[in-house]
Amino acid sequence: MNDDAGDISRAELAEYCRTQAAILAGHLERLSAELSDLLEEIDRDTADARAALAEGPDADAEATVADIEAKQGRAQAKQAEIDEYRALADGYTELAEDLADGSGNLEAVLEFEIDTDAPTYFDAETTILGVATGSDDE
Repeated sequence: MNDDAGDISRAELAEYCRTQAAILAGHLERLSAELSDLLEEIDRDTADARAALAEGPDADAEATVADIEAKQGRAQAKQAEIDEYRALADGYTELAEDLADGSGNLEAVLEFEIDTDAPTYFDAETTILGVATGSDDE
């Protein structure tokens, strides 16, 4: 990190944190849509399986149940991912509020990004930690 890093104001850090939270909100929106689509697919598959079984024994029932269970596992994993993104976005929002209220500093932001491994949640976006460690360089 260069010597200019100490010149970042609390207002600039708060804006950075709000921006990071907004980026994460975009990821959350996408992930939530994916989860919703997957849950709808599970509902359709379950309804189809019930209808097929109501008509009589189905040799493919075990395969159908296994497919539904696999999709449920993916849905649970997607929900866990959403929870992680939401916690990170909430953390950035809280940091922004602290900074806007006059508490917190660059060190607090860096510690937060280290503790949460924040750079791994962003695609091409740059984090302060990534800049500080050089890990955001292409």
